Amino acid sequence: MTTRTRARGPLVDAEPVRRHVRELMAGGAGYARIATAANVPVATVNHMLYNPGTRPRTQRLTIKNAQRLLAVQSHHISTGLVDSTGSRRRIQALMAIGWPPRHLGPRLGLHEHYVSEIQRTPKTLASTAHALAVTYNDLWNKTPELHGVTPQAANRCRNYARTNGWPPAAAWDDDTIDDPAALPEWTGFCGTDRGYWVHVQQKVPMCEACTAAHQQWIADRADVKPVLRNQAMFAARAAAGTRGNDIATDGRELMRLGCDYEQAAARLGITRQHLQQELCRHPETATEAA
Repeated sequence: MTTRTRARGPLVDAEPVRRHVRELMAGGAGYARIATAANVPVATVNHMLYNPGTRPRTQRLTIKNAQRLLAVQSHHISTGLVDSTGSRRRIQALMAIGWPPRHLGPRLGLHEHYVSEIQRTPKTLASTAHALAVTYNDLWNKTPELHGVTPQAANRCRNYARTNGWPPAAAWDDDTIDDPAALPEWTGFCGTDRGYWVHVQQKVPMCEACTAAHQQWIADRADVKPVLRNQAMFAARAAAGTRGNDIATDGRELMRLGCDYEQAAARLGITRQHLQQELCRHPETATEAA
């Protein structure tokens, strides 16, 4: 191990590089094209982005590869017009946590009306998609009221997004937000009856997958006596009640002990996205902080 590390040179955290590559990919460039532009092996970028089989994603890179990938800019690999799915989802996710278009526009170099227009068009400029990905990564975990948005404007924005059923940033995984076929993961259990009850208890907008799962749960018990079916339903609702808070508490403790998101999620037997969702939904209490 020591010999190999010396041969490769010092290693650095891969997360900032992974985020940069994802931002370029949001602009329509494939990771192989980005790797070629950076003169970095395609396999290196692949292993940094994805889990190949049971092997975890690369967590550290050589300084040389990190510098080469970070040096690639969107204008080096411009792709003209790209699918606007990821851009639309990012705007809606930011609005869901209280960022109005009029505050996003200046960060993107766009008029607020064009920010809204992106949500209604099938294609957008690659440069705009890239700028949106960068802005999204900067704002998804920030409180708008602490960054120049009035409480009234933020609440209006959240209410508008809730009325339209737009998922927040925590419902999207960085690996799938640009995939038109991907579905948001609102609860960590979407597509199951447990997910349905998490929606209900946490007052999260209901998704189609959980509605269908609950209807199937009822249909599967059509022949069960009503009193027994109701008992099972009450038990299912109760089981969904504390799981999210327990995950958030345990996740924070693991990260205090030195685990990163990926490692903490693996220890808890959940995905990184699920852990991040629960941390957002269940903020640290004064007792935990103490």
